[in-house]
Amino acid sequence: MKSLLSKSMQHFTISTIIILICCSPLFFFVMKHFYAEDIDELIIFRSDEFVSHYLPTFTIDEISHWNKFNDDMQIIEPGETYPLNQVIQTPYFNKAEGHEVDYRVYYKKINVEGSSYILMSRIPMIEDKDLIATLIGQYGLLFLILFLCMFVVQQIMAKRLWKPFYNSLSKVDSFDIDKGNVPLFDDTNIKEFNRLNAMLSNLINNNLKAYNQQKEFVQNASHELQTPLAVFQSKLDVFFQEPNLSQEQVQTIHSFYDILSRLTRLNKNLLLLARIDNNQFKETEKIDFNQLLLKQLDNLRILAQSDGISIITNIIGQIHLYANKILLECLINNLVVNAIRHNTQMCDAKINITVDNNSFFIQNTGDKIPLDNEKIFRRFSRTSENKKGNGLGLSITWQICKIHNWKIEYSYKNDMHCFEVKFQTGE
Repeated sequence: MKSLLSKSMQHFTISTIIILICCSPLFFFVMKHFYAEDIDELIIFRSDEFVSHYLPTFTIDEISHWNKFNDDMQIIEPGETYPLNQVIQTPYFNKAEGHEVDYRVYYKKINVEGSSYILMSRIPMIEDKDLIATLIGQYGLLFLILFLCMFVVQQIMAKRLWKPFYNSLSKVDSFDIDKGNVPLFDDTNIKEFNRLNAMLSNLINNNLKAYNQQKEFVQNASHELQTPLAVFQSKLDVFFQEPNLSQEQVQTIHSFYDILSRLTRLNKNLLLLARIDNNQFKETEKIDFNQLLLKQLDNLRILAQSDGISIITNIIGQIHLYANKILLECLINNLVVNAIRHNTQMCDAKINITVDNNSFFIQNTGDKIPLDNEKIFRRFSRTSENKKGNGLGLSITWQICKIHNWKIEYSYKNDMHCFEVKFQTGE
């Protein structure tokens, strides 16, 4: 992708070449015309100089000697009708070139010892091919000078002219909607940049307002849902204790329990996301990640074994982190549960967990189709409608990594889905 400066230089170069090519015939004929005018002035000057300096003492006997050594200024007898006192262009054989070339020729009537003669003065023109070569050389030099000058000027001007634009671009790039710090754009003396900054400020403020309203809505809705869900849970428990329930009623109550369980998990996840977005997990402490991981796996192995999945751990390095313990436990739980939930129902179903070099790897067998990297960490993004879950687990994991300045990446290698969390172990 090209920068604006390189794009403008490209357009300038192409435009200059096209203009020079289109104007080259005009430049050629103009140059040829002025060149002929200069030659004409020289021919007339030479003829007048001969008449004023040499002709008064010139004799008829000197004519043959003069013509022998002055090929471009001949004294000829008036046997033919010549266009006197005007310059014409006529081809003559040129000994140096070995072929005919165009000459600018001037005829003037003179008297030598009382006899009439014609003074013919001529100068060869530069051939068209030589003139074109000269024109191309001049064109090339002119284009090179223009290109270099414009390149230097644009580099200097771009730093000054586009400085407000790049400043605004840098501030927009560093803007984080989660932090809510609206960038302050500098005032400039350029109308377009001021308009751009005003539109950016308005756009950011509107998006920040909508984002805050969305967070507030999610948080409020999650809080408000807690009481109805608890009431629903208690009503189901009471109803389940009723005697003489039919098999169909029992199945219906179990289906309600499943729905309630999903709603409860969804509500808890939404509330957790809202709390993370509102930066309510500021407390950090030094944590032995390996010890916390093994403690979490004690409970998660039972869930994996119930689905016929084996968990293989490979602890190579020791990791100590400064993090929020609740969120770190949530991160481990989400990644392992995700690996269990999206595993295959096969005899070789497994999960590989590795800790090495400040990184946490978790690999699992599953569908032999790579996941979409652009959607995998989005909220409510699910790989399949047949899978359990509400599509918030990986989004929460991504948010946890973000607030701790960790990096999480997904890849698909050797028929295994792999998530890698790269930690920053400094305080």
